[in-house]
Amino acid sequence: MTLKRTLAKALALALTLGVLAGCSGNNPSSSAAGGSEGSGASQGGSASGGETSSGGEKIFYGSSVNAAANISPHDASSTSDSELTDLVVASLYRYVATEDRQGAALTTNLAADLPTQIDDYTWQIKIDERACWETGEPITADTFIQSWKYGLDPIMLHSPCANLAQGTINIKNAQAYYTQGDSNSVAWEDVGVKAVDELTLQIETEQRYNQQEVMRFFVGRVTAPVYLEMYEKHMNETKTATLYGSEKEYFVSNGPFILTSWNKGNERVFEKNPNYLHAEDIKLDGIVYKIVQDDGTLLQMFESGQIDRLELTTDGYKKYEEDPRVVAYGTRSVRQIEFNTSNTEKPILANKKFRQAFYYAIDRETMASLGSHNPAPFYITDFCVAYADGTKFRDLPESQAYVPANNGFDPDKAKQLFDEACAEVGQTDKLVLTLNYFEAREDVKMMSEFLQKSLPEVFGQDKFELKLQGLTGTIIFDVMRNCQTDNNAYELSWSSWSWGSADFEPARIFEPFQSTYTRRLSNYNNTQIDTLFQEARSEAVRLDEKESVKHAQQMEEILIDEVLVAPVFQIVEKMIFSDRVITPVDKLVSGLGWGVPYFDIEL
Repeated sequence: MTLKRTLAKALALALTLGVLAGCSGNNPSSSAAGGSEGSGASQGGSASGGETSSGGEKIFYGSSVNAAANISPHDASSTSDSELTDLVVASLYRYVATEDRQGAALTTNLAADLPTQIDDYTWQIKIDERACWETGEPITADTFIQSWKYGLDPIMLHSPCANLAQGTINIKNAQAYYTQGDSNSVAWEDVGVKAVDELTLQIETEQRYNQQEVMRFFVGRVTAPVYLEMYEKHMNETKTATLYGSEKEYFVSNGPFILTSWNKGNERVFEKNPNYLHAEDIKLDGIVYKIVQDDGTLLQMFESGQIDRLELTTDGYKKYEEDPRVVAYGTRSVRQIEFNTSNTEKPILANKKFRQAFYYAIDRETMASLGSHNPAPFYITDFCVAYADGTKFRDLPESQAYVPANNGFDPDKAKQLFDEACAEVGQTDKLVLTLNYFEAREDVKMMSEFLQKSLPEVFGQDKFELKLQGLTGTIIFDVMRNCQTDNNAYELSWSSWSWGSADFEPARIFEPFQSTYTRRLSNYNNTQIDTLFQEARSEAVRLDEKESVKHAQQMEEILIDEVLVAPVFQIVEKMIFSDRVITPVDKLVSGLGWGVPYFDIEL
C-alpha cells in the first residue's frame, strides 16, 4: 500500500471517529468510497467497500459528462467516444505502467513482438497467433489490412482516420488515397500496407522512422481492427457508411472489456473479456460508467459511494483540496476561444486587429483562478517535452521570449486595437457577439460570465456586448465543424484539443490548424503555418530535435501574432479516487493516462 493511501485511510478514520463522536445518526453524509447511499457515517472520509464488494466482484464505477455516440475505431471522435472505445478495442501495441508508477512504457498488444526493420522505409510486424475477437475467432494480418482499407476509404471518409492517413508515421500513399475523393487516382494496392503471410504485416513509409515512432503509431485506436463481417453487414446500399459501432449490437470487442449494456444517455456497462490476449493483466471484473452532467450530483454520488472517481470542479476542490487523495496536474490541453473567421454576418471576426484585441483583453490570471487552472497565453503546455533529455518546451528561453508579458493581458493595447479594427471594417454600431460554452463545465461557465462582464469594460460598454449560449460538448464541436459548409454556423466558441502525439514532438500541436486538416474546427487557412508544419513533419526536420523544436516555436509565435484562436488557460485536473481503487500510476501519464483498464479494486 502506498504512503498516500495510508495517509488517506488515516484521515478517513479520524474523520469517521469525529463524526461518530459529534453527530447524530441522522447525519446525511455518507462514505466516499463504499456502502449504499446514506449508509455511511464519515464526513468527506471513506471506508472500504463499494456497491459490489459484498459479492466479491471487482467493479469500478466511473462517470462521464457526455454520452458516447460511436465505439467504432473509425468513427469514435468525441472524448466520451474515445473513453468507451479504448476499453473495447486493442491495437498492435499498448502502453503499460512503469514499475515506479510515474510513467508508461510501450509494449506489445496484439503484436507478437516489436517491429522489425527491413530497410530504411520498410517494417514488418508479427501478429500474436493467440490474438482473437471476444467470440474466439482469430485476428489475422488480412483483418488489419481490410480494416485499414475501410478506415482510409476516400468516400466513407471517416473523420478520425485522418490520423491513420497521416500520423506519428506516414504510410506510403495513405494520405493520397484517403483524400482523393472519387477521383480513383490512387489505387489501394499503391498504399504501403500488405500481408506477407497470415500473421505478418508489412508497412512501407514515406520517411525514415525509429522503432518507437512506429510503435506509437500502432497504439492509436484508429489502427485497431474492425470485425469485418459485422462492419460489412451494416453498410448502406451505396457502401458509403456503416452502422458498425453505433449500437452495442453492431460491435464486437477484441479489447480488455466487452460492452454488455449501453444506454447512451444513462449508463455503460462492461465486463472483462476472457478472450483478450492479455486478460491476465486485467484485474477488474467489470466497469460501469454513469452519465451525469451536474457537478453537484456527481459530488453527492462520490460521497455516497456510487462512483469511485471524481474530477473535482470548483466547489468540490474547495471541499477536498486538503484531502491527501487529491491529485492535481496540468494536462496537455489548452482551453481556447475560436473565431469563426468565415462568418459573413460578423466580418470583424476575420480582422486580425480585432482578434489581437480580444487576446490582449483577456485577464487570464483571474479567469484561470476561477477554476484553479493555469493561465495560458500560449498553445504548447508544460506537458510537452522538447528534447530527449527531458527538457520541457516551456522551460526553453526561446519558447518564453515571444510570449507577451502579464499572461497577455494588456487592456490599453486591447482597446486601441479594438477601435482600429472597428474603423477598418466600418463597425459603427455596438458589436454584439455570441460565445458558445460547455454547459456542463462549471469552470468554463464562470469564465464565460467573467468575459461577459470584463470585455465591455475594456472595449467600452457602448461598443461591445457578449452574449452566452450553453451547449453540450458534442453539439459545440458539431456546430463548429459546420462552418466548413455554413459560414454563419457560429461566432465565438470555446474549444480544446488533447494531442497525445505532441507529448514528445511539440510541433504536432499545430496539426489541427492545417488548412487541409479534415477535423479542423474553423477555417484557419494560414499558409505560413501550413508550410512550417509540413517542414516540421519532413524527415530532415523531424529527426533533428533542435530543428523540430525551432519549427514549433515559429508556429506558436505566428499563432500568437495572428490569434487564429485565443488561448486562455491550461486545464489542470483535480482528481480524487475512493480508497478501494488501486491505480497503476500515481498521476496522469502520457500514453496511458490513468490506465483505467489496469485498475484494481480492494475488496
